[in-house]
Amino acid sequence: MENQEIQAAGDPRRNYYTVNIRRDSAMMMKFIKFQNRISHPRVTFNLVVTGVLLALIPTLVKDLAMPGVIVSYGVGGLLILTGLFRQYLTLSMMKSNPEVKENEEITYYFGNAGIRAVRDGREENMGYYKGVYRIWEDEKTFFVGMNEDDLLILPKASFEEGNASDFKEFLLEKSGADYRWKPLGLMNRWKDFLAQTRNRITYLQMEARERDKKGKRK
Repeated sequence: MENQEIQAAGDPRRNYYTVNIRRDSAMMMKFIKFQNRISHPRVTFNLVVTGVLLALIPTLVKDLAMPGVIVSYGVGGLLILTGLFRQYLTLSMMKSNPEVKENEEITYYFGNAGIRAVRDGREENMGYYKGVYRIWEDEKTFFVGMNEDDLLILPKASFEEGNASDFKEFLLEKSGADYRWKPLGLMNRWKDFLAQTRNRITYLQMEARERDKKGKRK
C-alpha cells in the first residue's frame, strides 16, 4: 500500500483537482467584470461622474449657446451609458471574436507537475506551477493568473475532483504565487477594507518606531 502511494505521488499525470467549465455568456461576463475590478476599478465611476457633470453644464451656465447645449447633453449622456453598460459592449466584442468559442467546454487538471487543459478532445499543457504568478479569490471563484497573459477562471461549484476549500493552499504551496482576496459582497468588501486599513496603520506605526530608534542612536 505504501509503495502504491509513493508511486502515485510521483506520477506526473496524477490529478489532485479537476475543474470543468463552460465558456458561456455568464462565464465571459464573469471574466469581464473581474478584469474591470482588477485593471480598471474606477473607470465606470469616472465615466458616469464626468457624464453627469457635462449634462449639468446647460443648467449651471446661463445663456449657453445651442451647440454647447447639444454637445453637453449628447456627450454627457453617451459617457453615462458607456459607464453603465460597458461590460455588455465588451461582451459583444468577445462574442464577435472568431478566436473565442462560445459554449466551449474546458476541463482543467491540476497534477503533480503542472496544469493541463482538455478542450474539443485535445489536451493542452498549460505550464508548470512556477508559471502561476497570482491567485485571486472571491466568494464563489478562483482566478489564476499564469504565463503572464493566461487567466484561469475556476468557479468553486465546478470542482469535480478535489475540494475547493483546500485548493488555495495546494496551489500556493506548489507555485509560491502571490495571493489576493477580492470579495464581491458589500459586507466582505467592507471587512477587507477595514483589515487593509489596520494593516496600513500598523505598518506606518512600525516605520515611525524605527525612525525614532534611529534618531535616538544618533
